[in-house]
Amino acid sequence: MTGVFIKNNQKKEYIKRLGKPYTKNGKCKFFLDQFVAGAGNELSGKFWNAKSSSRFAFDLYSWMAYDKTISDFEFEYHLPGLASGGMGPNMDVYLETRDEVIFIESKFSELANLHYIDNKYLSEAYYTEKEYGKKKLTLLERYYGFAFAQDFSNFCYEIEAAMNENGWHEGDDWFEPKQETCHLAGLLIHIMKNKVRFDGKKVKLHNIYYSMKGDGRSELLEFFESKVTKLIERIKPVFGNISIEFKSFSVQEMLEDNNRLSDGIKFPADICNRIESFTTLAEGKTRKDMK
Repeated sequence: MTGVFIKNNQKKEYIKRLGKPYTKNGKCKFFLDQFVAGAGNELSGKFWNAKSSSRFAFDLYSWMAYDKTISDFEFEYHLPGLASGGMGPNMDVYLETRDEVIFIESKFSELANLHYIDNKYLSEAYYTEKEYGKKKLTLLERYYGFAFAQDFSNFCYEIEAAMNENGWHEGDDWFEPKQETCHLAGLLIHIMKNKVRFDGKKVKLHNIYYSMKGDGRSELLEFFESKVTKLIERIKPVFGNISIEFKSFSVQEMLEDNNRLSDGIKFPADICNRIESFTTLAEGKTRKDMK
């Protein structure tokens, strides 16, 4: 499955779509620019794989760039990293409406890496209370002096403790706690750096996955979501008049309930046809089958 790529005539059609301009917030944008600038080097090979998660997201969401109800839209949206250095995380999809700003981590057939603090898969910069990096920055300094730094460190340790206690470092899951910790930290920093822009809006961080055979709501995901909700509740005074929501749901659930992503966003009637090559490929298969 790993080495199966789409045909050249299909590739040419995607290249045309990637190069088609669209305008949001008075700016001319190109999907091609966004994927080239992304950290994953998707267009160098992975995008053309038959099971490409980024191409799946492209087919599922690219129509939004031309929808008038959506004021801004991009793929591979870059969020800031910690002040200690390193690349910040990329979100697969970013969109903005009059009332909401939505960041999407999109999954198709991936198997998650379930390590976290145990083997330092999650950088110490996110949680250690010791000085870190070449600049010897404190925890607070690594979070740009924002008041949620200690709370975020505690959150990381709580996730690791539960993973050790429950044996969640192993399994076949789509949800990767390290990745979502980085996304969450980047998003909180991004909001703080743009408080005026986001004032009065609801900011959503959604994990949206294609549900495959054997998938379910894992205990790890349920625990992670509950801890994120408690973290946001605890630190919400820092964000003023900005609400933050963290949720996970399947593509199938989203398409069945056309208000799942947002009340103001309606998927086109032919969306199932647009992603048919992916649904056919995944039919009756587990994530291990797709590896």
